[in-house]
Amino acid sequence: MAYTLKMLEAYGYFSMSVILVLYLSSEFGLTDIEAGAIYGMYGALTSVAGFMIGFLVDNLGVRLSLILGFSILTVARLLMALTSSLLMVKFVLFFLLPIGSALGIPVLSMGIKRYTTPKSRGFAFGLFYAIMNIAALVSGLMVDILDINLRDGAMINGMHYSSKRLLLLSGAFTTILGLFISFFFREIKVDENGDGKLALAQPYQVKGGSPLTIIRELVKLPFFWKFMGITIICINLKMIFRYLDAVLPTYLVREFGSDVPKGSIYAINPALIIILVPLVSAWTSDWQPFGMIHIGSYVSGISALPLALNTSIPSAILFVVILSLGEAVWSPRFYDLTVSMAPEGREGTFVALGSAPLFMAKFPVGLLSGHLLQTYCPEEGPRDSRTMWTIICVMTMSSPILLTLFQRWLRPENTVTHGPGGKDV
Repeated sequence: MAYTLKMLEAYGYFSMSVILVLYLSSEFGLTDIEAGAIYGMYGALTSVAGFMIGFLVDNLGVRLSLILGFSILTVARLLMALTSSLLMVKFVLFFLLPIGSALGIPVLSMGIKRYTTPKSRGFAFGLFYAIMNIAALVSGLMVDILDINLRDGAMINGMHYSSKRLLLLSGAFTTILGLFISFFFREIKVDENGDGKLALAQPYQVKGGSPLTIIRELVKLPFFWKFMGITIICINLKMIFRYLDAVLPTYLVREFGSDVPKGSIYAINPALIIILVPLVSAWTSDWQPFGMIHIGSYVSGISALPLALNTSIPSAILFVVILSLGEAVWSPRFYDLTVSMAPEGREGTFVALGSAPLFMAKFPVGLLSGHLLQTYCPEEGPRDSRTMWTIICVMTMSSPILLTLFQRWLRPENTVTHGPGGKDV
């Protein structure tokens, strides 16, 4: 059920994020900078909401958090698809969606931790990540189906819906299905017996606590500060996905025309992840998360280099392919690292505190993406897109370099293990 719910929620998220900047521009006439600012503020406030209500997740548990989160997301995505008011769009993006996401996305990761044993957890998170990308693949293909084949929209019950609104409606529908499924969750935890065999799922007692009490518990733990350091250094690495969402589709349309298969090019990323992540996760199940994050960050770090060297569709495809290869190595293990380091019953607050640096970065990144498009890839006038992607490449590469320089202090304790072929990781 957790995997099914992840796929439904991921489709709702990706079906909006891929076209959000274009939707704000085409439906509400916003400039690149205005649309980028709204996109950035939405991302920032999603992290703020996670930071503010992480303790609530710890107090509510998995089931109640999912029911409340999907209820809010259902209302938010329906409003997003139906409203013609920019004020209502901002209310949804700045309030409803951040709260709903904060109650849903981290909770599913917490659930995977409780439903698995340490031995199977690395592969379980790899599969979890692959399923998320199945949804991203479907959403990318749906963008092209609706935005190219139904570019004039469609009439439903006497009302006209643009192709982008139809895509948002499809995301609202999957969220409604997710809300239905969330009622069937239980508060359980899987334990191992002494002989290594799985025990039956045991009831899990939610541990209550005030926000200050939980925070005091966490900040006293040395490994919490290691996790904070890793998170801060990886900000620029994680932001490459924001450029994939907010910059690449607009770049493709402006450089190659409105019929460019932007959704299909975007869909290369989840298609590769679906294939690679289970294989990589199975082959490297004995490798510790930090080593995988370190290696994969270098691959993703150079992903924008082809676009910095050449403006062409093959370069855009190569960008997505290289990004995906690195992502398959490091991104699922970041989930694993996060929940594995989090104390039992305090995962919500742990993840929220660790995500705090991200919300400080997302709004500037949203503004930067709009500024880069308007400066180097405007809708009209001369373009210098190669410089735009060079800037993005340099910023992304800062993360793997810093991980190498500071790995002595950042590597969690007891993380040296033997990978395939006896390699120390």
